[in-house]
Amino acid sequence: MSYVLRHNLTGVALQDLLTLFNAHFPGLVPATTYLFHKAYGQFGQYKPHFYCINCETYIGPSETAPQNCSSCNTEFDIENSLKLGSYFLVLSLSAQIVDILEKPDIHLNTKESTPGILSDIQCGAEYQKFKQTGQMGDDDISILWNCDGIPVFKSNNVQIWPIQCQIVELSPRVRQGNICIPCLWLGNSKPNMATFLTAFVAQLKELEQVGIKWRDSENTEHTSKIHSLLCSSDSIARPLLRNTKQFNGKYGCDFCLHSGGGPYVWETPEPPLRTETDHFRHAMLATPERPIMGVKGPSPLMELESFKMITGFVPDYQHCVCLGVTKQLTSLWLDSKHHKEEWYLGSKVSDIDQGLMLISPPVEVTRAPRSVKDRKFWKASEWRSFLLFYALTVLSGILKKKYWSHLFLLVFAIHTLLQDAVKMTHVDMAEQALRKFVHNFEKLYGAGNVSFNVHLLMHLASSVRNWGPLWATSTFPFESFNGTLLKFFNGTTHVSAQIVKRFLRWRGLSTKAETIMENANDNIKKIFGKLQGRSGVTKTSKEFPDNVRGFGCPKKGSTSVLQRRAIEHFTGDTVHLGLFYDRFICNSLVYHSYNNTTLKKRNNSVVQLIDGTFCEILTLVAYTSEDGASSVFDTNSFCLLKS
Repeated sequence: MSYVLRHNLTGVALQDLLTLFNAHFPGLVPATTYLFHKAYGQFGQYKPHFYCINCETYIGPSETAPQNCSSCNTEFDIENSLKLGSYFLVLSLSAQIVDILEKPDIHLNTKESTPGILSDIQCGAEYQKFKQTGQMGDDDISILWNCDGIPVFKSNNVQIWPIQCQIVELSPRVRQGNICIPCLWLGNSKPNMATFLTAFVAQLKELEQVGIKWRDSENTEHTSKIHSLLCSSDSIARPLLRNTKQFNGKYGCDFCLHSGGGPYVWETPEPPLRTETDHFRHAMLATPERPIMGVKGPSPLMELESFKMITGFVPDYQHCVCLGVTKQLTSLWLDSKHHKEEWYLGSKVSDIDQGLMLISPPVEVTRAPRSVKDRKFWKASEWRSFLLFYALTVLSGILKKKYWSHLFLLVFAIHTLLQDAVKMTHVDMAEQALRKFVHNFEKLYGAGNVSFNVHLLMHLASSVRNWGPLWATSTFPFESFNGTLLKFFNGTTHVSAQIVKRFLRWRGLSTKAETIMENANDNIKKIFGKLQGRSGVTKTSKEFPDNVRGFGCPKKGSTSVLQRRAIEHFTGDTVHLGLFYDRFICNSLVYHSYNNTTLKKRNNSVVQLIDGTFCEILTLVAYTSEDGASSVFDTNSFCLLKS
């Protein structure tokens, strides 16, 4: 099953594989795909929830569905609704959360916040405020969720809209690797959110009132209520979820009362921030035909006790900054339609490319730099790298000083708000930089170019104060998992069911393997781990103290005079022979020596020391302290040589 999911086998490919196995080893595996999935693929349940074909009013699951639609009185027919696709799929969120919490290697994060330091969602003012009200018990947990559309095929408008959830109380890496899917919509257009959210909200209401029971790794039972505290979605999905006007409409900002309706020019006095009280009043009085301050009516999310309609949403930096302002600025500089403007750099593309191609980032930067001529193909991570790491250096001396200084404000602010731990005083500094950037944008690039994304920068600092650093509430993990979901189907029929089935199998596989493969040999476990996408420890590696592990076959040789002097200076040991490693890991980061030739577009050898000094790694030396004759390398002594 792990092999089937890892390589996304079609039903035909799986049947051929089973036939091949049974031809060589009769009876070893089930003979048909039906028997195979019956034996290894029953990991969860899902239900179709129906809506009216004519008016898209929510009807519900088949067992509770009425005979006629309550809004338009259209007769409800299950077979016809299934045939026409007027349904979406609902999975048990509580069951998925219990499965995650009961994994033996899962532990809830009880991190205490340090005053004045923001290092995760739990350190944010809104989370702390909710905790201090007593609404959230010691065993209770909260979720960060997302909803966004994904095009399925290039030849039509079919798209899926999954709702994804992360458990906030898990460490960032763990929660991003354990995403839940409570609902999945498939259709030719955006979903009717009043209908789609109804089933999701019903689950959340039960979870925040009744909660779940689960057992930890020590078999202690817990009862936890689940609170939906915040949603991170882009500026297309967010208005749909809030039932408000989109950003290009009048009063289209989700966080303040800027008049909008076009360019978001600087307004004096500054527009007031939206409040929960005003939003509720506007929602109760408004209709889609007569919106009030951009609000078109109530949203099902308003039924939740723990969710706030203003502070519960965050401006996501992936779409606002990376795919928004950074991409917009680059288009202003390079698009030929701006050739008469003083900021235009279209004639200097070769100079920009030359600077970009000289940069060799470490492997932690997921994509190596490529030409700005290919910028229409750049992913969000490439725009992020361009803004944070490349732009100021590459554009120095190319972009006019006043535009370069203006760009510096944005780079400084976003770099600050993306730190692992952000000081409150630094948040204030970043906010001032962003305010100055937005205020000067109109003067430098013209009022017509002040987009909503530029305006949205004004609300980033508040988001960080409320919910922690920008990376903590980013949609990057959700967008990455969207790509995974698109690999969970073959063909063009029953796409949503295929995705949900494979998702449930993928989620339940590791749990089931813990019992089935308990006595399996290490080689089988290693193969299974590889198919699961886990990074294993290679055989040719050596573990050292201080979370250091050397990789590959080390070279045995004599130390040079300079190396001996350096080692003696660092450790007091005299070393004539050593094992030299070109690749090692320290505290989960990969390093290479300067003469490692396996990387062509990367450089993992330059590091910054605690005192701020930059240096280059020459090698990692493993050695035995010498008493005059010993040359046996069986100790954990090691030394890192640098220049």
